[in-house]
Amino acid sequence: MPDPHSTSIATRNTLLLLLACAGGAVDAVSYMELGRVFTANMTGNTVLLGLALVQAESQAAVRSAVALAGFLVGGALAAWIVERRQLGGLWPTTVTVALTLEWIILVVFAVGWQYANAASPTPAVGAALIVLSALAMGVQSTAARRLDVSGIATTYITGTLTSLITGLVDWVGSISARQNPAQPPQPRRGAGLLAAVWLVYLGGAVVAAAATVVDRALAVVFPIAVVTIVIITAVVRFHRR
Repeated sequence: MPDPHSTSIATRNTLLLLLACAGGAVDAVSYMELGRVFTANMTGNTVLLGLALVQAESQAAVRSAVALAGFLVGGALAAWIVERRQLGGLWPTTVTVALTLEWIILVVFAVGWQYANAASPTPAVGAALIVLSALAMGVQSTAARRLDVSGIATTYITGTLTSLITGLVDWVGSISARQNPAQPPQPRRGAGLLAAVWLVYLGGAVVAAAATVVDRALAVVFPIAVVTIVIITAVVRFHRR
């Protein structure tokens, strides 16, 4: 019979992977369709902002600045939700509440996206879409951080890759240092999850990019569907009484 605690951990990790998939999808959509701006990965967005400032590209600078501001506001909103009540457990209720807020923002973003595609989008409409997208990703980033899984982020993967390669190097080093070859050391726990985060983030970006070719509406529906699955699963698995 499977251990309930181990099953809960596996479920939590799977939901984190789904959130990383949504993050990759949103970043791909924002970069391809909203003027070459990242709304999930603020490291890349900060670089784009710096380049725009040096190259005197005012519109690009505004887009990156707006994305950064939206992400920070979204992160602050999520922090107010998840940190004001220090609930325990693998998946606190406040995390699901924050993700529900993300879902609402993504739905509003999708509605605005449809409006922009039906009409001639103005710079103001484009900026509003960037803000909504970044707001959602700021909320998601802070909500995922509240789960406190070492090395895991769902809106950027630089730290995840660093944790993964550090763990693998430590593992290889421990192999050569061990005296008893009959008991080979095991890779650091979580290495598989770290690698999976990178893969699903990439996969989310690939799916969203492909969706824009088939039907642009699918590209924004996809992350909404993924977050919906996360919320429903969290309610059923962690909050059911």
